[in-house]
Amino acid sequence: MYRPVVRIGNWFEDICLETDKIVQFKLSRDRGELLVEKTRHLFDNFHKEINLEAPKENIRFGAVVQLMPVDLHVCEYSSSDIHPALSVIINERVVRHSQKINDECELTIAPSVKPCVRNSFRIVSGDEKDRENELLKYGQQFRLECVETEDDPLMLFSAPKSSGLSTMIHTTFDSRKFGEVNLPLGLCYKRNCGPGKEIPMAFTNWYCQHIDPHKRFETDGTPLPSNKPLVITHLATNRNLAAENVVIQTLFGPEFLVSVQNYKNVYKRETWKNIWMISNGHQFK
Repeated sequence: MYRPVVRIGNWFEDICLETDKIVQFKLSRDRGELLVEKTRHLFDNFHKEINLEAPKENIRFGAVVQLMPVDLHVCEYSSSDIHPALSVIINERVVRHSQKINDECELTIAPSVKPCVRNSFRIVSGDEKDRENELLKYGQQFRLECVETEDDPLMLFSAPKSSGLSTMIHTTFDSRKFGEVNLPLGLCYKRNCGPGKEIPMAFTNWYCQHIDPHKRFETDGTPLPSNKPLVITHLATNRNLAAENVVIQTLFGPEFLVSVQNYKNVYKRETWKNIWMISNGHQFK
C-alpha cells in the first residue's frame, strides 16, 4: 500500500501545499491583509497625536478637548500617575475589516500620556446652530465628535433601554449597579441620527452641571470653566457619565469601563464616579 511511489507522491503534495502557503502569505502581506499589518495600521491611526485647544479659562464650542475623571478610587491606580481620559477602543472582531474609528468601536477610560485621536473629542453645538468659538455654559446642550471624522461626523451617544431591558448599543463588556446592567456608551454617524433615522438626535446631546447641587440653579447659564470638576449628564436619560471601577483587557492594554449611570451618596451628591473635568491639555505644559 505504501510503496515508494506513493510516499514520493505524498511528499511532493506536502511540498506543494507548503509552497502554496508561502505564496498566499506573501500575497496577503503585499495587500496588507495580515493581522499584524492591520494591527500596526490600527495603532498608527488611533495614536496619531492631536493638538488640543490652547489652555483657556473657559470651554468653547469647536474646541478639541479631553474628558477626564477627576479621581479614580481604584486600588493600585492614581489619576495623577496615569492621566485617565475617555478613549475609543476597537475589538479584535472589528480590527479585521477596519483599522479606523467607526461606529462599531467602544469607549473606555484609558491612560493618556499625550492627546491623540482615540482620546480627544470636539465640542459642537447641540441645536444644529453654528456656535463656533462661543462659550459653552452650564446647562447648555452640546455634542462630542471624534476629531478624525469631520466629513462624516462620528458622535458619542447613549440610549435608554427598551421595554425588554435591552439597549441598541452592543458592547463587549458591561458594568452593573445593584445587578442591573448600566447604560453603555457608543458611537454613531450623524447621517444615522435624526427624524426617521435609526437614532434620535437627542441621544447625542449632553450638558454639564455644577458638582454642588445647591449651586446648580445659580450657575445655570454661566460659562463652563476648563479643568474644573463638574458633572456631565446625558440629556435623554438624565443619567451621568460614569467611570466604573472595573478593569478590562483591550488591544491597548488594561483600561477601565465607562457607562451612563448615577452614583450618589447619602447626601444626594454625586460620588467620584460621576465627577469629570473637560481638559484642554493643562497637564501637558
